[in-house]
Amino acid sequence: MLGGTFDPVHIGHLAAARAAIECARLDRVIFMPSGQPPHRPTAAASPEHRLEMTRLAISADARFAVSDLELRRPGVSFTSDTLRDLRALDRSAELFLILGWDAARLFSTWHQPDTVRRLATIVVVARPGSASPRQADLATAGLGGDRVILCLNPTPDVSASGIREDIKNGRSIAGKVPQAVERFIATHHLYAE
Repeated sequence: MLGGTFDPVHIGHLAAARAAIECARLDRVIFMPSGQPPHRPTAAASPEHRLEMTRLAISADARFAVSDLELRRPGVSFTSDTLRDLRALDRSAELFLILGWDAARLFSTWHQPDTVRRLATIVVVARPGSASPRQADLATAGLGGDRVILCLNPTPDVSASGIREDIKNGRSIAGKVPQAVERFIATHHLYAE
């Protein structure tokens, strides 16, 4: 599972999913747009728009799927609840949670981090623009020990906030999001204000 606001989904998200597939030998990645994230402000785009952009972004890769589970669930979107729901849907599945190092470094502050660790193996993907985590960094973040895979495959230096800023200022986002997502954003006039 790769969760996030996906506001908008971009090539960095897709690259992180592909890196995790390679590092952890995953069968597939479920992209999970968050409903109400506990550590971030409310998304600029509507849940429906974020879900559709994610569907468009992943459509070319059969190893990717998207779920609206968190968008349908009321209240704050806690990863522990989502993993419990995924476990209930398929008791035989081995769950992996893909986190960029920017999110992983805050793991010890999450709601029920021990439950998250019990339910899923954590795949930490390095993020460009910040130093790659070392084992000591993972331990400090509450991610020491087994059931943690550190994936240092390179991913593009792209951020959703930077993309929103580009759109707001009239700059091109070509190459930062899949073309179908770029067209969707333009058609629906997202992030212009």
